Amino acid sequence: MPELPEVATYQKFFNMTATGRKVTGVEVIEPRVVTVSPEELQQSVVGQRWEETQRIGKHLLVKLSGGGWMTMHFGMTGSLRSFKDQEDAPRFTKVLFALDDGFFLAFRCPRILGRIGLTESLSTYQKDKKLGPDALTVSWKEFQEILDGRTGLIKPLLMNQSTVAGLGNWIVDDILYQAGIHPECRANELSDAKVQSIFDKMKYILKTAVELESRYEDFPDEFLVTYRWSKNQHRQEEINLEILKVGGRSTYIDAERQRL
Repeated sequence: MPELPEVATYQKFFNMTATGRKVTGVEVIEPRVVTVSPEELQQSVVGQRWEETQRIGKHLLVKLSGGGWMTMHFGMTGSLRSFKDQEDAPRFTKVLFALDDGFFLAFRCPRILGRIGLTESLSTYQKDKKLGPDALTVSWKEFQEILDGRTGLIKPLLMNQSTVAGLGNWIVDDILYQAGIHPECRANELSDAKVQSIFDKMKYILKTAVELESRYEDFPDEFLVTYRWSKNQHRQEEINLEILKVGGRSTYIDAERQRL
């Protein structure tokens, strides 16, 4: 599933291939991925220049020269592709944009769970989607204020996109593993030092993943994800790896390091 680091990579790709370009055509191949009518998307985007991009958590937004923003959420299997010849359109293309430089940008989505839409502003979209501040850019003071007085289990709390936007399952597991905190610990039971550790590990993990463009095989050894996704049995046995259900999600922990 595309998480914050993958969407940051898509943003980088979009900026390299499409930002600054004028849209000359839009073909909606699968209307179910569009949150407005195909006609409204075409009327709003065709003839407009994509001026800049912004990311809020797992959501990518593109500013239109005529006003407003086009929004993209990638669901479980969404991605972007750029190509020159229309016959080279990738499989599972659901929306196809023609650009004024002769290239095409495809929004791929095999499972049809991604979405493209429109919004008048970043703040409107963030409010409508109930998104907290972006996890990569949230400040320490904001993070402290968000967790202050919260009594829920720390893992579901961090995964709630209204707390901070962009944290997915493996990322939260890695944050808590590296911070040495059990996922069923309650937020109000955490010391200030533990909350600081969560914040620091969150920033470190996200920045590392973004810099490596989500190439998980290149992650440092201290990442839990290098154990949980390893096909090497010896690698998996290096820590006391256990799998729990927390907040309805499969959760990986080191039972020795993360004690409740």
